[in-house]
Amino acid sequence: MGYTHYWTIKNAIEQSNWEKFLEGARQIIGTAEDAGILIEDNSEGSTISINGVGAGGHEDFTISSEDVGYDFCKTAQKPYDTVVTAILIHAKKVLGDDILITSDGAWFEWESGQLLYESVYNIQPELVLG
Repeated sequence: MGYTHYWTIKNAIEQSNWEKFLEGARQIIGTAEDAGILIEDNSEGSTISINGVGAGGHEDFTISSEDVGYDFCKTAQKPYDTVVTAILIHAKKVLGDDILITSDGAWFEWESGQLLYESVYNIQPELVLG
């Protein structure tokens, strides 16, 4: 086992919502890189795919509009976990009830992701787990 985040995309996502999600996820990644969080960004097209760099990496976090159903990413709380949790917060904000997010971590353990999200959107995120 290990520190892992889980999500289920329940229904096919409307294209306009997915594009809004992608735009925001890219903003989050860019802000994280500007802040010095080392990210390996393999995103392309309609897929977001990131990992940490070197010893700061663990499993790829990949999310795509074609991936309806259950998925997960084990981050082991490495530095890129901040970016993963911020993107999941953003996913919940944009996709609403079409995505269910759970985690091995409690909401307070997502604090760095909450702060990254807040720095991009200038709003404090609401609880997204469960």
